[in-house]
Amino acid sequence: MYLHSNLLSALVLFIAAQSLGKTWVPSHCRSPIEAVCNFVCDCGDCSDEAQCGFHGASTTPSMSIPFTCSFEQDPCGWQDISTSGYSWLRDRAGAVLDGPGPRSDHTHGTDLGWYMAVGTHNGKEASTATLRSPVMREAAPTCELRLWYHTASRDVAELRLELTHGVETLTLWQSSGPWGPGWQELAVNTGRVQGDFKVTFSATRNATHRGAVALDDVEFRDCGLPRPQASCPLGQHHCQNKACVEPHQLCDGEDNCGDRSDEDPLICSHHMATDFETGLGLWNQLEGWTRNHSAGSMVSPAWPHRDHSRNSAYGFFLVSMAKPGTTAVLFSPEFQASVPYNCSLTFYYYLHGSEASCFQLFLQVQGLNTPPDPVLLRSHHGELGTAWVRDRVDIQSAQPFRILLAGETGPGGIVGLDDLIMSNYCKLVPDVSTVQSCSGSEALALCPQTSMELPLEACEPGHLSCGELCVPPEQFCDFQQQCAEGEDEHKCGTTDFESASAGGWEDTSIGRLQWQRVAAQNRKLARDADRDVPGHFLSLQKAWGQLRSEARARTPALGPSGPRCELHMTYRFHSHPQGFLALVVVENGFRELVWQAPSSSSSKGWTVEKVLLGARHRPFQLEFVGLVDLDGPGQQWAEVDNVTMRDCNPTVTTESDREVSCNFERDSCSWHTGHLTDAHWHRVKSHSSKYDHTTGQGFLMFLDPTDPPARGQGALLLTRPQVPLVPKECLSFWYHLYGPQIGTLRLAMRKDGEEDTLLWSRSGTHGNRWHQAWVTLHHQLEASTKYQLLFEGLRDGYRGTMALDDMAVRPGPCWAPKSCSFEDSDCGFSPGGLGLWKRQSNASGQAPWGPWTDHTTETAQGHYMVVDTSPDLLPKGHVASLTSEEHQPLTQPACLTFWYHLSLRNPGTLRVHLEASTRRQELSISAHGGFAWRLGSVNVQAGQAWRVVFEAVAAGVEHSYMALDDLLLQDGPCAQPGSCDFESGLCGWSHLAGPSLGAYSWDWSRGATPSRYPKPTVDHTLGTEAGHFAFFETSVLGPGGQKAWLRSEPLPATTASCLHFWYFMGFPEHFYKGELRVLLSSAQGQLAVWAQGGHLRHQWIQVQIEVSNPEEFQIVFEATLGGQPALGPIALDDVEYLAGRHCQQPLPSQGERAPMSVPIAVGGALLFFMFLVLLGLGGRHWLQKQPCPFQRSTDAATSGFDNILFNAVGTPRCGQVGDSASMLNDGKARSGGPGLRKRRLAPSIHVQTAFQQPLSNIPPSFLGSSYPPGIHHQQLIDQTRPGPSGQLAQHSALPDTHASTALSPSGGFALWCNQGWRGPCTVNKHSTPVRATQASGCTSYLLYLAEHIIAGRWVSLPGFKT
Repeated sequence: MYLHSNLLSALVLFIAAQSLGKTWVPSHCRSPIEAVCNFVCDCGDCSDEAQCGFHGASTTPSMSIPFTCSFEQDPCGWQDISTSGYSWLRDRAGAVLDGPGPRSDHTHGTDLGWYMAVGTHNGKEASTATLRSPVMREAAPTCELRLWYHTASRDVAELRLELTHGVETLTLWQSSGPWGPGWQELAVNTGRVQGDFKVTFSATRNATHRGAVALDDVEFRDCGLPRPQASCPLGQHHCQNKACVEPHQLCDGEDNCGDRSDEDPLICSHHMATDFETGLGLWNQLEGWTRNHSAGSMVSPAWPHRDHSRNSAYGFFLVSMAKPGTTAVLFSPEFQASVPYNCSLTFYYYLHGSEASCFQLFLQVQGLNTPPDPVLLRSHHGELGTAWVRDRVDIQSAQPFRILLAGETGPGGIVGLDDLIMSNYCKLVPDVSTVQSCSGSEALALCPQTSMELPLEACEPGHLSCGELCVPPEQFCDFQQQCAEGEDEHKCGTTDFESASAGGWEDTSIGRLQWQRVAAQNRKLARDADRDVPGHFLSLQKAWGQLRSEARARTPALGPSGPRCELHMTYRFHSHPQGFLALVVVENGFRELVWQAPSSSSSKGWTVEKVLLGARHRPFQLEFVGLVDLDGPGQQWAEVDNVTMRDCNPTVTTESDREVSCNFERDSCSWHTGHLTDAHWHRVKSHSSKYDHTTGQGFLMFLDPTDPPARGQGALLLTRPQVPLVPKECLSFWYHLYGPQIGTLRLAMRKDGEEDTLLWSRSGTHGNRWHQAWVTLHHQLEASTKYQLLFEGLRDGYRGTMALDDMAVRPGPCWAPKSCSFEDSDCGFSPGGLGLWKRQSNASGQAPWGPWTDHTTETAQGHYMVVDTSPDLLPKGHVASLTSEEHQPLTQPACLTFWYHLSLRNPGTLRVHLEASTRRQELSISAHGGFAWRLGSVNVQAGQAWRVVFEAVAAGVEHSYMALDDLLLQDGPCAQPGSCDFESGLCGWSHLAGPSLGAYSWDWSRGATPSRYPKPTVDHTLGTEAGHFAFFETSVLGPGGQKAWLRSEPLPATTASCLHFWYFMGFPEHFYKGELRVLLSSAQGQLAVWAQGGHLRHQWIQVQIEVSNPEEFQIVFEATLGGQPALGPIALDDVEYLAGRHCQQPLPSQGERAPMSVPIAVGGALLFFMFLVLLGLGGRHWLQKQPCPFQRSTDAATSGFDNILFNAVGTPRCGQVGDSASMLNDGKARSGGPGLRKRRLAPSIHVQTAFQQPLSNIPPSFLGSSYPPGIHHQQLIDQTRPGPSGQLAQHSALPDTHASTALSPSGGFALWCNQGWRGPCTVNKHSTPVRATQASGCTSYLLYLAEHIIAGRWVSLPGFKT
């Protein structure tokens, strides 16, 4: 093709320009070494901050996002530098079964998240595991390091966080415990660090500690120095290095610029700073303060590890050495009046080790005949951590004044002071050369006590006097009024903020924001709600602190509270996405988030809110936590008003508080949620996949273990304390456990002063349906005896939901339970005679007899019933019986299944009797034992109350036993071994998730039941949405070979048996995602005998597999992935195992054949005839040009059990192609699967598949299956044999490989169709060449045989004879 020269030149220039343009753009940013890992993104993609102990984060002009490492992708540059086997590694929850580490990570709160961990170490010597960060650079004074750690009090001797820069190593934090359960947050301030530094986190163990520790979600907040700027915003100071800082950051004792130019002596020469490095400076003390440093002076665990001035262990500071209850006072010289300018004091204080510690700042006016009492300007108390916190006071006084700094330490606490800086407008009184000393009674006049003085005849210190009463501190704010005027309940959270006391709410912020009581005009919600009036409310305002950003306001200690306790309030909140407003409960050092304003809240009006607090022990505190960017673009605010505590008195009860029976339609009756965990039960209305049991549209109690993102061990649902009325009661309830990896639901009884008594538990999915359970409650009828019932949903599984509904209590004992796993109790079974049957587990590994593991959990921790049949305990012929409680009469036939385990040494005979009006033997088992649990079943018909009796008849053999586990009573007759239609359950098929990481369970459901997971709309058994099936949703799987197993009971060895089943797959088109495999599992291992990849096949497909195995085995259906996760189900139905019988061709069923009109039949016949003509002419033309790629195979076939079958695929019905005699009446074409032999590997099987629906429902992407996993086509040379129906000539591209075809009795044929192949192929049928073409029902589908033989795929061609 000719191109004009100008156009060609332009094109060349364009391509060159594009190429040059690409070279001009750097592939990555190259920063100087001093700009790498300095908490500032110098590159546009922040690549200069990768692998720095954190990963780069984007920033916004208003709020910085912290630099974080969640360990989800890699260790972020953290390295283990341990010198022993006790060391750190990147790990995942659940990687080790019953390991000592956490059950979930902190990032996601599930078992799929990653963290850094130290495993247990068996060494007898003390050892330390140390994790070190990469080199970091230039931390700002505001830099805060946050992380989450997980350990137990008996696991580690000490944890330590250190920072090394230069030759000095600073201890940022250390602790020897005790530590709480679950993930714990640690937040420390690094202070200003110049140059390079590294951070290390270490765990130390000794011979008495296991040493298991985990670390997750490391964050560095506000660590970067300000960037250089050409010019600064109005009012800011331009540093020598071109950075910009706020005016109040000048001369504040911190290097905010990064080059210390904001602390330049030329600028700060008129400030009076005292850093205590050489003494007290201008300040004087009365008593209690001492000047000290950290190096070698750690007199208390709460002692500061460094000073503020130098950020060094060798720097000096003041600490209060006063005994608890006494006050240490430091006072300034006398200053002149400051009018008209403010005299400012900037100071840094330290409060750590005790909630009772307090620091206060007073102003004492001088120059009057009678000096007034000091005025309190600042008050801080409680536990603020190991940081030096900045504060500032501005003083404007018409009289000379002094400043008093008072510190009072609580038990184990430390109060510290450093860097007292008076501003340039603070002028000393020149005539005062000496400072008046204070001691004894004179000290009280000048420096009064910070606590309230009471009259001599009043109550003890700390008690409240009201009338003739003295109320002790523990009765303050207990929601029970002691004083006539309610003074003991005045400062307990309830307030409209009109009073200066603010209802006891006190700001505890240490950052750049604080909560303040402010006045407003026309913004406050009026108490009568008719009009706005001026008033006060709590609002977020700027503060002088330099540390963490969020502001906190906290109540005094409250409680105890009742289960209906609520907080009502109004609030206004508007912020960018990083901001928040929340209510937190602080209890025993644990912080529970109970409410958070919606992030989308942007209304300028007030919003009314109520928050359930529930029953809590004393002491607990409420805390408002807020964060907004007051300097950011646009207006942002967080405000709270009209806070009211309601129904919090724990002694007030209502009729509903005694209602244990509850259907949750009106309210939650006596049931309420527990606390000290961030996972909660919720009373919700039926919606979508959540549906109640009562009506299907009502209310239920619901728990999703990951919503909201939870980290705790579980969620509690408790009753109010109940008084028992009768010795025995029956509690019945309905429960719903559903999902591929749902955890454990258990019921317990709680009594004061006693450990909880476990009554009932279930683990793992129980299908998408409600189940009824009942438990007998045993009581002691004493006046002081009260009990609580509690349901606990454990977070030992994360994919699925739990629900409870329709609880009822009645007098008297319950019927025998329908299922019993012996995990919680003996289920009421009573051993007869000598009581030889015992409930046990092998957790210690020291059980004298019995299986190594139970059947329920398949672990040594699981329980079962076992009897020792050794002759010294049970002589030969003697019987040990085990009798159940009474079962309720049955309205229909049922099946009782149980799992039994017999010792290798012959224990004797296990007999099963049913006992009603008479006793009859239903089953006798005398088989030899083994290592496997086996399934037994008994059909039950009983119109009256009945019992089941297990009898162990001893054979007189030493070291023999019998064991029982997992009894289950289900409606309907018992299924044959290995068979199930899934209408009543999973029959003998086990869906227990394996112990490996990411193991999941098959589920059980029906099409009509709402579900959060996709599934077939109808089953195969009934063909309706009311029918049931087993299914698995593959979207929960991830890369890495995760899978879910559905296992049959152990089946005896067989030379020829047939497995018949129907399967369903539904995946997005053009994706090769889910895969269903059939495995034979035995003591020799697992063998894949059939596999099918999934596509969009919304229909049930039939499969028959002929199986032989020389030893006992289990059939396993394995659902796994063929790629990345995709939303799509794999389902099974009508599994039938025909022991000792060969598979037969499926029989025609007139009822399933689709009706066909006469015009369609005639049109189909004409199209079929045209198809034959075109196929013949095309094939003949092609044969004249090239030889056929197929040849006849003459390999001999051998029979035997050492054969392996490769994948077979269903045969589509291509319209009406083929002779009717060779087709099933429902449109299913028969195909003989290839029998392929690999020496001494597998039992021989024969596969036959058929579609239940016509080809019109099959997408163009339908493909045949590939080889079974792990077998390459090159391995099959000279190791195959033809199938029973004929054979397909080998392809020239694959010598010695074969596939078989089926010839219909009348010589007709069906087509394999695929859209992707475009080449013809000749098949000899009556010497007539055949070309693939289009036919009725097969539009655009072409023969794909050659393509997939070349690709290594084995296929059947029904009707083609070679």
